Amino acid sequence: MPGLIKGAARGKGRGREVITAARAADIILLLGDVFNYRLDILMRELYDAGIRLDKQPPDISITQATKGGIIIRSTVQLTNMTVNEIAEIIRVYGIVNANVTVREDIDTDSLVDFLAGNRVYIPSVVAINKFDLKYSGVEEKIKETIGRDFLKVSAVTLEGIEELKETIYDTLGFIRVYLKPKGGKADLDESLVILDGSTVRTVCEHLHRDFVDLFRYSLVWGKSAKFPGQSVGLNHTLVDGDVLSIITKRR
Repeated sequence: MPGLIKGAARGKGRGREVITAARAADIILLLGDVFNYRLDILMRELYDAGIRLDKQPPDISITQATKGGIIIRSTVQLTNMTVNEIAEIIRVYGIVNANVTVREDIDTDSLVDFLAGNRVYIPSVVAINKFDLKYSGVEEKIKETIGRDFLKVSAVTLEGIEELKETIYDTLGFIRVYLKPKGGKADLDESLVILDGSTVRTVCEHLHRDFVDLFRYSLVWGKSAKFPGQSVGLNHTLVDGDVLSIITKRR
């Protein structure tokens, strides 16, 4: 995929194609090097394209009504905006009657993001390449410029590459589950990688579309089990390192 350049959010340099791909990503890697680490340009282009890095969607709910105006309830103390300011911005978006619940201390930007309805929220990792060519004081300059943690890597010496892989893995929230055939031994060399919070149903759907229909029960060993070999159903939530045996009906 081509890199982002200044003006990409407005379509410059095939920018819209790149932005479209970025909006569908599970994670964004911001990559600079020891000679070019002005990542603020990349971050601005992503922001202008509606991509919010390392943020969660604002915890707001709006239920439109037929009358009564805009009624706002907040479960937290609001320090950045008044109730009247919130109502005024909501009206700008054509909503005149609604029940609004605010569950966090929002500001103008987060409220507009919510009302726009086209923002995406994606985690990011920053890596700085060419650390095999680092020079005196560069690490401190990078920290001061980008204002956040970063990984030091080298594509030549492979310094930091394994740490980068692990950071991406952890940021994505993956877990490893090991499968055990009925009456056999668990394959601890080959794991099934799934998202944290996945259930037995998730594993069945990954393995074969018929597994859910033919499912009888499953046995679990690991931290999610109350005892080794616990019998569980499709909705059982798995955790990292679990061993799973799936028992199905005969066709």
